[in-house]
This record gives sequence, structure tokens and C-alpha cells, in this order.
Amino acid sequence: MKILPRDIASLFGKPNKKFFAYLLHGMDAGLIDERAKELALLFSDNLNDPFSVTRLTGKEVQVDPALLADALNALTLVGKMRVVLLSGTVTELVSAIKSNIEYLHSECRLIVSAKDSTNKHSLVTLCDKHPNIASVACYPDEGEKRKKLIYETLSQNDIDISSHLIEYISNKLGNDRSINRNEIEKITLYAAKTKSINKEEIDFVLGDNSLPILDKLIDNVFKGKTETIGPLLTKIRAEGIQPVAITRYFQSHVKILITISAQKQKGLTVQTAVNNIRPPIYFKRKQSVIDHSKIFSMKGCSSLMERFMQLEGQCKMGSNPNPYSLIGQSLLGVAIKLSSHRI
Repeated sequence: MKILPRDIASLFGKPNKKFFAYLLHGMDAGLIDERAKELALLFSDNLNDPFSVTRLTGKEVQVDPALLADALNALTLVGKMRVVLLSGTVTELVSAIKSNIEYLHSECRLIVSAKDSTNKHSLVTLCDKHPNIASVACYPDEGEKRKKLIYETLSQNDIDISSHLIEYISNKLGNDRSINRNEIEKITLYAAKTKSINKEEIDFVLGDNSLPILDKLIDNVFKGKTETIGPLLTKIRAEGIQPVAITRYFQSHVKILITISAQKQKGLTVQTAVNNIRPPIYFKRKQSVIDHSKIFSMKGCSSLMERFMQLEGQCKMGSNPNPYSLIGQSLLGVAIKLSSHRI
């Protein structure tokens, strides 16, 4: 049965006895994990009890679907509710759940964490229609939802904060519930004594959004900022980052751009293509990746990849000429072309 967003809170507050299973699905892995634990604690006071709680992965049941049937029907101590926690991607889970759905019963609660799923996936549509399964979509924290999470968490800890600063914190966070909660908890701990916090303290706790130095180098090269390349490379060298590591970091970035370009040719939007990248792109890097993907065609990306692969080979040949100088010259050439809009 599909659970509407407005009914999720009441479901978690007092679960309906007709639901023998819960499907938590969507793109927010952090929220899925958080809700799975919250649900499990409603039926078990000890999630580490091997006699009443079973944990299975999608890969395990994909290989042997009977594992799920065994877990659902295993005996527990008298008076104990059996809880089965199953987690994986929808591709890994769908076959096992479809073949074991008949084994659901009132003495057991199956809690399924289905990552990277859409509302149209066959597993989701199946559970949306099943009378004994609660299907709960887990959407990323955005806008008002994110601000509500900030307000509720800080209020519960008696921390006084203005709506302006809630907005400021929200703009610093991303779309993953677990990451956001960790960041908000940092603020809570910092303000535990004073029960208040200001903008400067928020910047101190959450950071100034500065990027890792190699990401800074990539961004400056792609923005055509030729004057920053030398100083950044000097700092990179001082931090002990080796030349080959620099060239491979650029290659990894270009591979992402090639993947995005290929998906764009299939008709996907840039935003969708970026969201489809696996492993997922860190949320603070997404806008830069989107911007970079608009600069290069597939041909331009391929040419850039070849350039960085050749550069890696040159860096491996020895210390003469200096590998850092080779990298600097090559990156400067790319930046000059970009600043002149010649790529």
C-alpha cells in the first residue's frame, strides 16, 4: 500500500498491524537508513539480538532467494517479534521479494531498504498495491523539509536560532538526510552550552565550503584562471601529492564528463545525467560538474582524456623535465584555450 507523505509520521508513530512488511525506497540513502532503523526499533528493543533480528543484503538474496524465506519463517523466543532487515539496490532485491512475498506473516516484520529506486520500478509498484506492505518513498531533503529538520533538531536541544540563520544553514547542506543530520548535530554539540549560534560560528562548524585542493585546481583550469595554476600547483607539491596522482585525478574527472556527454546524446538532461553517475558525485561538486559538462563536446572530452593520459606517461619518465612543470605547462595550455573560448 502506498503511504502518502502526509501519513508517514502517523505510520511511524503507530504502525498498522496489517502491515507485515515495509518498503523504503528512493534516492535518499541516508533517509532510507534512518527510517529503516526507526521502524525496526518499533518491533525490537535490541537490533543486535541474533535470535530475533536477521540482516540480509541484496547480493545475498540475489544469489540465494531461499535465505529470505528462511529468515521470515525462523523461530524466535516466546513473545518476540521477528525482524528481518533487507538492504540493497532494487535490482538485487526484486526477484527475492517477488518469490517470497507469500511468506509474509503477522509474527514477522520485513523491512526493506531499496536504494537507487524510482516510483516506476516493478518492485515499488508491486508493494504500492500489496495490502500487507507499506511502501514509503524517501525523497531527498529539499527546501522546507531541510529547514524543518534543522529547526526541529535545534529546538529539541533548546538552541535559539533565527529563521535567517536556518536558511543560511540550509543553503550549506545537501540532499542526503544522514549527511545533513550529522552536520546539524555538529552545530548542536557546538551550541550545547550557550544555546545559541551566529553566522561566523556556523561557518566555523560547517566549514567555509572550501574544496579539496585538486578540485580547486580543476575548477580554476576549467574557468580559464591562468594566474592561479602556478600557486595551486606549488601548494599541491608542498602537500606531497604526486604528479601521477594529479594526472589521474584529472582523468577521473574527464571520464565523468564523457559519461555525462554520452547520456546527453541519449536525450537525458544534464541534471539527470549527473544524478545517474555512480558512485554518486559529492553534492558540493555537482554544480561544478554540470558547468564543466557544458564546456566540452564528446570530441573535446576525448581529446582532453588523451592529453592527460600522455601527460601521465611523460611524468613517469623521470625528473627531467620536472613533472610538476610539465603538468603546469599542460594545464596552463588548457586554461588559456578555455579563457579564449577556443575549446
